[in-house]
Amino acid sequence: MSSTSQEGAILSVNPLSCLHDEPVCIKVSGLKPNQDVTLHSSMKDVRNIHFMSYAHYRADGNGEVDVDVMESLGGEYEGVFPMGLFGSLAPAPNEYKYTRFFKRDVENPNLVTISVHDGHLSAETLCSSEASKPLSSVVHERHYMAPGVQRIPVRYGKVRGALFLPPGDGPFPGVVDMFGTAGGLLEFRSAQLASRGFASLALAFFNYDDLPKGLEEFDIAYFEEAVEYLLKHEKVMNQSIGAIGVSKGGDLALSMATYIPEVKAAVSINGCNANVQAEFKISSRIVPGLQFDVSRAKFENEILDCFDVLDDSLSMPEAIIPVEEADANFLFLVGRDDRNWKSVEYADHAVNRLIRAGKSNFEVHQYPGAGHLIEPPHAPFIRASLHKLVRMPMLWGGRTVPHTKAQIHAWPTMLRFLRRCVR
Repeated sequence: MSSTSQEGAILSVNPLSCLHDEPVCIKVSGLKPNQDVTLHSSMKDVRNIHFMSYAHYRADGNGEVDVDVMESLGGEYEGVFPMGLFGSLAPAPNEYKYTRFFKRDVENPNLVTISVHDGHLSAETLCSSEASKPLSSVVHERHYMAPGVQRIPVRYGKVRGALFLPPGDGPFPGVVDMFGTAGGLLEFRSAQLASRGFASLALAFFNYDDLPKGLEEFDIAYFEEAVEYLLKHEKVMNQSIGAIGVSKGGDLALSMATYIPEVKAAVSINGCNANVQAEFKISSRIVPGLQFDVSRAKFENEILDCFDVLDDSLSMPEAIIPVEEADANFLFLVGRDDRNWKSVEYADHAVNRLIRAGKSNFEVHQYPGAGHLIEPPHAPFIRASLHKLVRMPMLWGGRTVPHTKAQIHAWPTMLRFLRRCVR
């Protein structure tokens, strides 16, 4: 679909509406030969916070720009980066620069305005009230839920969350989906998993509804109850499920696969190989949590760098998750530039335990230039953002282009793994 203006420029975004994990093709025609232009993307989140990106291009001899094959000459990124106008979306100059984009209203699409402007413009100029009108613009829709996907609030015993079901009668492979110390309930990955054929339970485990407000103590019984809920659902395959977690959710996923027999697949996205921070009750046993020593924190300008803050997992063997005892398969997705903590080291420790036990039930994918927050494809990259627990900006690491490429590879890798392992 395209839009035209009196200047004669034609901007096309194809498709005009798609799922959020899908790419689009952006082209401009009707320009002057070798004309300098700025492509600009802009959207607002549910809080009305403005996110934007921009890139500088030069039309070819036919007056055309094809973002799939042409290099950006400047702006938020340089070089060939077909989905750069989405992957590099960041808070606009007038917003707090450490604001992370969280998709809260997953039942509504992101509305992204793509526009083309004459000349190579700055972010400040593009956001100015005196900015000239674009040569052409298009509103593009990016959906988290495919047509027919259902969202069902979950209050089952003590379990709190939201279940996302694909269209149709099923049964579908089931997964439990968890995040980290952001707390609350994050649903955007589960919505996208359901759009790809999984029954996904977005599971809250603190600071939501009537759950504990802080990371104090966890009980394996809570996660067993979540597994029970999924396996009893008429649209979920009833033999096994998978568990997915990023950051603190990563070690919870490993623990679920180790201690809950029905969990046959665990995906740890930049997780730790040991129980972190909160004590974990497993039957009558209490597993201690690795602690943070803030005296080891560093600062990159005003940003907190926690890379060295978490205690060494090998220094507390009783906190290490005995993954070698699990009757399950493991997928480790690791950003090599993770600055939240030592994800590469933790994945290596877990894999070494499996190898020593004679196991081959694992995959490891390490991504150079990727940071801590590896999300589904085309999610906006942010190197640092405000963390409400520490009340200051925290460094996540990564660089825009390699991190975005990591997300594009990690997502289908995870989907294939889960389809193979969950029945």
